[in-house]
Amino acid sequence: MEKLRMEMEEKRKRQARMIIEAIEEGMMKRLKAREEEIEKIGKLNWALEEKVKSLCIENQIWRDLAQTNEATANALRSNLEQVLAAAAAAPAHFKDERSGRLGPGLMDDTGAAEMMDDAQSCCGSCSDDGDGRTLANGDAQDKGCPSEGGGDGGGGSSSSSRRRRRRRLCRNCGREESCVLLLPCRHLCLCTACGSSLRACPICKSTMDDSFHVNMS
Repeated sequence: MEKLRMEMEEKRKRQARMIIEAIEEGMMKRLKAREEEIEKIGKLNWALEEKVKSLCIENQIWRDLAQTNEATANALRSNLEQVLAAAAAAPAHFKDERSGRLGPGLMDDTGAAEMMDDAQSCCGSCSDDGDGRTLANGDAQDKGCPSEGGGDGGGGSSSSSRRRRRRRLCRNCGREESCVLLLPCRHLCLCTACGSSLRACPICKSTMDDSFHVNMS
């Protein structure tokens, strides 16, 4: 009887140990899984922190770039306003200057185009003595000066038109119409192509600080 009791007690202890071992094994597996999950979450948090840092740096870069672009835009806007102000003031200045040179009421439709040339007409000055038809160097018709006495009035008008057309041409290439106003000398004497390549005024030889296109149409 004692032997049976001891066997039962031993069997109960073995079962208890087996149950405890099974519980411990299950708990160890759960703890290991939790540790792995915690480690995985820690790595994910670290990656997210690095991403946040990278986004902060990128955000700062974009902010600095936006501020730089804004400053550049403000500077360009200021320069454009100055150029527009100069463009608005230049025609009135040229008109007043040319009106003073030609006399009251002598500014015609070609006045704006003739602002490109402040020098006298390339035909030369007509002689004041005699009958007014001769030039210093020969025939007035060859030089393009109109005859003042008698003669064909239509030929003089044609010569004047040719002179105006010549004075409208670019002072550098002589082929295209002048449409670029030079600053600070304010000579309208270059075409678009020559205005982008030259750095000095072909009339007064002064260095260009700036230039802008004038619509002559």
